[in-house]
Amino acid sequence: MKSRLLLFSPLFLLLLLLSLTLSPHVIKAVEFEATEEWQVLPDGDSVPAGLHVRVDMTTGQRWAKIVSNDDEDLITTQEQVDAMRSGDYTSTTNPKSIISSSLIVPQKPPPPSFDYDLMYRTYLRIPEAQRPPLPDRSVLSSSEWESGMKKIWTDRQATLKEAMDNIVDVPDVLAEMIKRIEELRKVDDSNNTAVEDLRFELGELEYLLSDMDITRDFYILGGWPTLINLLSHPDPSILDLALHCVGTAVKNTGEFEPWILENEGLALKAVVNVLDSDSHSNKLIYALGSMLRGNDDVLAQFREMKGPEKLLASSKAFESKALTKACALAGDVQLEGWCVPCSRVLLISESMGDHETALKSLIGFNCLDVEATKIKGALKGVKSKWGEIDAEWRQEVEALAESVLASLK
Repeated sequence: MKSRLLLFSPLFLLLLLLSLTLSPHVIKAVEFEATEEWQVLPDGDSVPAGLHVRVDMTTGQRWAKIVSNDDEDLITTQEQVDAMRSGDYTSTTNPKSIISSSLIVPQKPPPPSFDYDLMYRTYLRIPEAQRPPLPDRSVLSSSEWESGMKKIWTDRQATLKEAMDNIVDVPDVLAEMIKRIEELRKVDDSNNTAVEDLRFELGELEYLLSDMDITRDFYILGGWPTLINLLSHPDPSILDLALHCVGTAVKNTGEFEPWILENEGLALKAVVNVLDSDSHSNKLIYALGSMLRGNDDVLAQFREMKGPEKLLASSKAFESKALTKACALAGDVQLEGWCVPCSRVLLISESMGDHETALKSLIGFNCLDVEATKIKGALKGVKSKWGEIDAEWRQEVEALAESVLASLK
């Protein structure tokens, strides 16, 4: 699959609903109107009492008209109406009311009728920025206004048809994607084409896993073990993408926490093992953060696996962005020993946003005297990096810095 699934906005879903309530091609906007001429009753339309009704036994079509003086076969009771609706009604007074198709003279169905006022009121419920420009009935004639509304509706029908043609069955897509990923995972990593295809599939998968329902389907269809197995892939780009998918899948959602700990914590072990490798990317911290934040049971297992020590040791090789994210995670889950790594963010990063993140974590740490000295030294030179980009924001960060200094005394 080389294109992303079509995801639908609330506006599209509303228009889809409109199509089921207004479209003359799906459900008529007006009820069946009988005349003195025979007309085909559309499927699903009710049969008002008092009409003359015939049924084509070959095609199953129902024909109706207003009864005339010489008509004998009438539907006049509720029982007859119910029987007609179910197709079980048979006249006892006029057997010719149920006839074969050979006796029916085909008639062209009437053109679809539109309830323009209903269309207009429905479109008005859509926020102005999201609806098409509506014709101004105060300056247009009645026919011009109806013509404008009809054009809007016709264009909407075409858009809806195109969208419906692009709808795919997500579980089937996921099942096929899982199969392809598993096949590509087993191909030797020296096969550049296979690696490139695997990159594409994982990029698509991460996009889909941002939806909780799709994530749940992915797990039910057996995709989770395949994804975890990729955490030992030798290609760094594949490893990064797999970590990204894992992080997006579990993303601090309690419902999915058991996935992390099932099979003796296999998924968590796989991520912790990445800390022992040369991969120290932002995606590694993203996956860890998604697993640990708000999940006390997972955090307890992480401590048992010596995860905090491994993360701290790995932090020495982190670049500024990864180090900043790790510092934020350490502050959120209260890991020990992060005073110096967080102070290093102040030294190596040029971003005031990174400095703010590090300062927020430092406030919650109990730093030793030797660590406090390094933090104070880092703070002396960092203010010159902040500039005058946003005076109000700078004041907030400076207040954070003063709070950190106060906590070190």
